[in-house]
Amino acid sequence: MTAEAWYLAEGQRGEELLEQGHVDEARAVFEGMLARLSDTPSFAQATVLGRVARCWQAAGRLDRAEPYLRQAIDVAEMLASSDGVARLRATLRSELGDALRGTGRHDEAREVYEAALATARALHDAHAEAVELGRLGALAAARGDTHEACSRFESARRLFEQAGDTRHVGRCLDALASLLASMAAATFPDVARYAPAILAALGRVGVAPTYGRAVLLGHLGRCWCVVGRLDLAIESLRDALGVIDRLPPGDDIKSLRGFQSVDLGDMLHAIGRDAEAREAHETALAIAEELQDEHGRAVASARLGSPTAAGGREQDGGGEVLAHDEIAIDHVFEPDLLVEGPRQRRVVHPADAELPDDARPTVAPSVRTWVDEGGCVWFSVPFAEPRVDRDPACTVLRRSRREVQIVGHAALVWRLIRAMNGENTVADILSTCASEEHRVARRLLGVLSAVGVIDASGRPLGRFVHLATKKGVLPAGGLEGDAVLRLATDGHYRVYPDAPRIAVRSDVPERLQPFHALTRARRSSREYRGGIVPRADFDALLHTACGITGTLAAAGRELPLRAYPSSGALYAVEIYPVVFRVEGLEPAVYHYRAPEHVLELARSGIDPAVVVRAALPVERDMVGGAAALICLTGCFRRHEQKYGEGGYRMLVAEAGHISQNLVLAATALGLSARPFGGVFDDLLNQDLGIDGRDEQFLLAVLLGVR
Repeated sequence: MTAEAWYLAEGQRGEELLEQGHVDEARAVFEGMLARLSDTPSFAQATVLGRVARCWQAAGRLDRAEPYLRQAIDVAEMLASSDGVARLRATLRSELGDALRGTGRHDEAREVYEAALATARALHDAHAEAVELGRLGALAAARGDTHEACSRFESARRLFEQAGDTRHVGRCLDALASLLASMAAATFPDVARYAPAILAALGRVGVAPTYGRAVLLGHLGRCWCVVGRLDLAIESLRDALGVIDRLPPGDDIKSLRGFQSVDLGDMLHAIGRDAEAREAHETALAIAEELQDEHGRAVASARLGSPTAAGGREQDGGGEVLAHDEIAIDHVFEPDLLVEGPRQRRVVHPADAELPDDARPTVAPSVRTWVDEGGCVWFSVPFAEPRVDRDPACTVLRRSRREVQIVGHAALVWRLIRAMNGENTVADILSTCASEEHRVARRLLGVLSAVGVIDASGRPLGRFVHLATKKGVLPAGGLEGDAVLRLATDGHYRVYPDAPRIAVRSDVPERLQPFHALTRARRSSREYRGGIVPRADFDALLHTACGITGTLAAAGRELPLRAYPSSGALYAVEIYPVVFRVEGLEPAVYHYRAPEHVLELARSGIDPAVVVRAALPVERDMVGGAAALICLTGCFRRHEQKYGEGGYRMLVAEAGHISQNLVLAATALGLSARPFGGVFDDLLNQDLGIDGRDEQFLLAVLLGVR
């Protein structure tokens, strides 16, 4: 190519005009360059002809672009062979293919695309190969050949991932999402609905080997399998297993490998590759046996056509206790994709334990009891609080349900159940047993406490209510999408149609007008734009909503009173502002101490992004844009000392009073605030640095700039 100054300068000017959308001016520049170039075929001439064609394409005149592209290709064909010339020919052919595809001449377009693809492969240019595969995929989709389109786009995606070209990976994933949804729409509506979300999440997690990427690739394989593309399904599963190979070892990684090995074996068997299928199923069986996973063992054994060995051990005559644990591992991807993971079932022989004589055991709330046909007593323990782990690509929820079986001694077990009323001590209960039953009864009480059937902590019922209502413990109501909006707008509130109606005045006395204006201005916005809250506003907010307002003299003592009501003036709710963007304050977890009106630095050096990941994925964009997350925690023991079993509702009411004060004060300051509870409690407790036992998260208020 000529390196003359005019050529370089004009070429750059024309490109800039084209990028800015000045198509006619750019074309004039390139046509002027053609006039100045020699008629002798040259690299420069072919290049500029291609640029003129690109201007006509940008103007939507594909008919005018085609002759220039064909002329440019003819010129390039006359040049001496080199890698540069070969690349130029391939580029020109690709652009000619685009023009032909745009005018509906699909067969001709396919021919020139294939020629460009062959050149890219001959030059070992993986990125160029991926580009041409993408063009062929788009052409196949335009022709209605979804089978070829899926294959082309999947191949292109893999090459773009190898090249680290995330922009083109995203385009391929978008195309695949549309194709998968259209293929599944008529027969598999769930796949049509979720496949695009899975592919979008795959684009967000990037190409680095992560646990979340392995999960998504495995589920992409399931989607391909459902629509009958077993070839692509198998490739996706093998990709997923390849990612797993690069991750640090651990039980969860092994479990995911076994889960996906079963799927891979099923798919290989379906296309007649039985030897490979058997190998995959044997891998799954070996993992299940290593993890003592009865469910995984049964599934893999069934695939291999071999019976499952019965679990258990010989009874020891002392009343054997077996814990049957069902474990569900699910994965949550931003913003709102929940992906099912491995399911496990394990039979555990709990270690012997012993309760002290002064413990006061009771059967834990919500535990169900029954007897099977063999006379064994069973206890069903409800879902415990899920274990939540932060993965770079997703949030991992590990939920477990337990059923406990007692083999033998049914009559003794029922007597123990009747005696465990929360008042009797272990010594009291054992005193009702015959001497020969003491050893067995003591052992049963200890083991049942260890596996969660009975509670000997003496904790009030409120703590159980708090545990049972955390995110992920109990199922949600089940409404999604438009159904939620219909519920909110249905107007089905309590009404007494036959009762007399008395009009309520709407005029507001002057002394009430400022507060009336605040209640009308308050709105729970989701739009936080990352603005900084002035320090003066932040301090005023805490002082007004939560600060000391006076004192009360009682029995020779002075009780400081705060801006919100509290049952018994116990003030058992603590206030932890987690600061992201407040003028003059470093990002940290602070504790607001109202009596002295000071902030105590509870945890310094926090990464706001880590705290944001304690929120539910669907809420993270909103939380990430806020200036502060003001967390309210309940100090259970402080409240229980006075109110005992009945105190929980007053504790959460106190958090509600503080929340309303903060929201209204923020509104008066021109800030945006809303109550917020969409978090994984365990993660947020960790971030706040509280123990999660006597003190736990109740509610938060998001504060920020609209």
